[in-house]
Amino acid sequence: FCFWDQSMDRLREGEETIPGIGILVLAALAREKGYAVHVIDAKRAGTTNEEAARRIVALKPDVVGLSCTTISVTNGSRVAKAVKAALPGCTTIVGGAHVSAIPERTLQEFDSFDYGIAGEGEHSLFELLRRLEEGRDVRDVPGLAYRDAEANGKVRANPRAAYVEDLDALPMPAWDLVPNFPHAFAPSMFNYRRSPVGTLITQRGCPFSCTFCDRSTSGRRGRWHSVEYVVRMMRDMADYGVKHILFYDDLFTVNKARVRQLCEAMLDHRLDFTWSCNSHPNLLDADTMALMRRAGCWQIAYGIESGSQRVLNHVKHEVKLDRLLGTLHMTREAGLKIKGLMMCAHPTETVESLEETKRFLKTAPLDLMQLTKFTPYPGTPSYATIHEYGSFVESWENMNAMNFVFIPNGLSEQVLETYFDHCYRAFYSRPDVLWGLV
Repeated sequence: FCFWDQSMDRLREGEETIPGIGILVLAALAREKGYAVHVIDAKRAGTTNEEAARRIVALKPDVVGLSCTTISVTNGSRVAKAVKAALPGCTTIVGGAHVSAIPERTLQEFDSFDYGIAGEGEHSLFELLRRLEEGRDVRDVPGLAYRDAEANGKVRANPRAAYVEDLDALPMPAWDLVPNFPHAFAPSMFNYRRSPVGTLITQRGCPFSCTFCDRSTSGRRGRWHSVEYVVRMMRDMADYGVKHILFYDDLFTVNKARVRQLCEAMLDHRLDFTWSCNSHPNLLDADTMALMRRAGCWQIAYGIESGSQRVLNHVKHEVKLDRLLGTLHMTREAGLKIKGLMMCAHPTETVESLEETKRFLKTAPLDLMQLTKFTPYPGTPSYATIHEYGSFVESWENMNAMNFVFIPNGLSEQVLETYFDHCYRAFYSRPDVLWGLV
């Protein structure tokens, strides 16, 4: 797993400090297949490239897999380079959202990665490893990005493997490979009710069409763990002493009938957790929220994005502000905390739409608000057309949603920074919000 530059540690303090569940599922699969497996949690604040590389080299691995987002892929390549310098025979494989979005460009940019895996890695990774062990040609491995020696090292990317259909066939994440789990896991203090905290992902794929969201890894079609499997995962969490679960599904509530079945199962099995999840403003009703509350739900985070309907029509057209406000009031009435996820500097953003967002934040029934800066990540619908709407500097290390790498037409970075500050102040100077935080 890779990480942010140390200069960003002030931001990283509120980030989760644990390897992603995808890494831990792959680790569990590798162990089932007879490999000796270690996990290095290099995302933790204060971990340097050099320290991560030293820890990897000390294990003398045959293969190193690095999971990278856009912001972390450059540091990931530095770690891989240092490892290969010390262990010339080591094979480095990069996976994750960034290489899934732009596999050829990733390998062209970073020669320290021997291979890339685009999409879900459960099939492709182990087919690649099997062929490497057997000394066989790897060039037709599904989802593989590689340098073709017969074409002067030209980077090629194969069609990706089929998605994993039966998620229940996957093993439980290898939490035991995470040192001091769950006590080493420190999410933002306002994201949980009790501690220690654990994370779970219970589905893959998202059917919505937000222009800023990357679906290049798991696609649009929803696939779910069964209720029985999720209960097993929660019991696993209980065995580790976890008291609050963060469901990290992109949209935990996208299948309302399954949410209700899962909540009933939590009540039937007397699972003693509080939990939080992400939802879409169009998905829930009062009865379902009441059931979620009885089953331990404490907070729902909604992707609101903007207080301007005109901007929403462009970037998240399914959301209508009147219905959104109704959902927020309904959530409050159910006794649930509400976190609003917002962005500024959307394509088509103007001073008028920024003013609308600021006014929205002065009165919206939210307990928490997270405001980030619109970033057109590779793989998102906005990425291909972003230059039509403003200026974009594609600096992967700066694309952390806290830098204005995109400036909409008619605006300046100074104006955007001013409104970014004003929007935060508009919300967090409200007496009701401050009292709620206390």
